[in-house]
Amino acid sequence: MRTYSQNRDRIAEYFNKTGFRAWEALTTETPVSKIRSKVRQSREKMRRKILLNLPNDLSGKRILDAGCGAGQFSIELAKRGANVLGIDISANLIEIAKKRLPDNLKKNIEFLTSDMMQCHGNFDFVILMDSLIHYPEKDTIIILENLLQNTNEKMLFTLVPSTLILSLKLKVGRLFPKSDRSPTLSPLNIETFIKEYKNKFDKEFGVSLASIGKVNDLFYTSEVLELKK
Repeated sequence: MRTYSQNRDRIAEYFNKTGFRAWEALTTETPVSKIRSKVRQSREKMRRKILLNLPNDLSGKRILDAGCGAGQFSIELAKRGANVLGIDISANLIEIAKKRLPDNLKKNIEFLTSDMMQCHGNFDFVILMDSLIHYPEKDTIIILENLLQNTNEKMLFTLVPSTLILSLKLKVGRLFPKSDRSPTLSPLNIETFIKEYKNKFDKEFGVSLASIGKVNDLFYTSEVLELKK
């Protein structure tokens, strides 16, 4: 079984070598394939769900966008007045985020190539949109526990719920050459996940754990959970 560091390095290698090009196109209005266009629309649905669970006015709030990718979410948060640190293990994605950063928001956002397990100070909110989906459950818990130590109000994160259709798609994906594959998704039974860890998070960190929404489309399935103090 791979360690957290091995999983992290594998994911970083993919996004630095080839994956960043797909994400660069996916996070703009650039024409893409029909499937990627659907994924783009679905990710926008999820982004809106997460934003609905944050204050409209984030002035004075410090937010960590962990796994920020090309910086879309960080920019949305800064527009609400937040001071944002966007981190990602892919240096190439961070460079894209820096290039896209509007001049009027540069005082509100810092983009940094970094690991979610490193300490970056205290934050009012922590966002992990599709940042944990390639990590197995044991790594997901390690990451959440690490970040909770420096979270003042709430954490919003997405996981991939296990479904029969997704299991079939993952099996088909394994037929492609390894060089063409993205890091394997790690689906979880969300209901079981909440039951298993709800008391643990409450006891150790004084936070409640709950699911607050799902996007279940053909090419994108994701569920957003909240850890709230």
